[in-house]
Amino acid sequence: MDILPFFLTGIIIGSIYGLTTLGLSLIFGVLRVANVAHGSFIMIGAYIAYLAFVSWALPPFGSALIALLVGLAAGYLVYIGVIKPLGKAELNILVALFALGALLAEVARLVWGPDFVGYTWSIGSVEVAGLQIEITKLIGAVLALAIAVALELLLRKTYFGRSIRAVVQDPVGAMVVGVDVQRVFSASAAVGIGVTTLGGVLLTLFIPVGINPYMGGPYTLIGFVIAVLGGLGSIMGAYLAGLLFGVFESVGFYVFSALGFAEPSQMALFLAFVLLLLVLLFKPTGLFRL
Repeated sequence: MDILPFFLTGIIIGSIYGLTTLGLSLIFGVLRVANVAHGSFIMIGAYIAYLAFVSWALPPFGSALIALLVGLAAGYLVYIGVIKPLGKAELNILVALFALGALLAEVARLVWGPDFVGYTWSIGSVEVAGLQIEITKLIGAVLALAIAVALELLLRKTYFGRSIRAVVQDPVGAMVVGVDVQRVFSASAAVGIGVTTLGGVLLTLFIPVGINPYMGGPYTLIGFVIAVLGGLGSIMGAYLAGLLFGVFESVGFYVFSALGFAEPSQMALFLAFVLLLLVLLFKPTGLFRL
């Protein structure tokens, strides 16, 4: 069996992994807050895509805008209602966000039920290196790359981005020169969670029957692994690490299947954690952060 199709599959799903991790990395980089409710916002994005498709026949690329707007509003409210009132009590913020994630999952269960749901949307496929790739998945991966590049340019080329970098380097100094630090914090939380819910929409292209209230847990874990691999606070680092994680997951599945392991997907995840351990030992700042 040729390994190239698995490599290409890893690149495509890795692009989505990278997108869903951008918000997590941005929030930690600016606010120094580990958003352990990360997976629940991916879940919200997934449900928005599902409900928009089954209710209005709106394809995921259309519902992505709705998810982005919902995520922006949710991120702002999370900052105003949870993060800001708790100040610098990092452990309290961590516990509060964990509780928020659990609350969102339970509310989703009450509103939409505990069952797995999903949808299938196809506009054809193309053959690449002998692999039939759904055009929707290919567009999703390219869109994820475009969003990552746009966010990186936003942080590097705009006044808003310069304000964020100033606050990250020296909040007091930024305040002295006229930067509204609280506005930067709230905007960063809004953009971070907005991108996360947007990523949840694109993720549904890869999990046709995997949407459920408790789907966020594994993606929170994957998100933190990718964020640490790429370097916490690094936008493009998170995206590139997502690509790397996707390749490890897909190629690892191929290798462990060929070796006869009973649970090749679990072994592939184990391989990713071995990589994480090696990175923490030899380059604790992350692979893509100087």
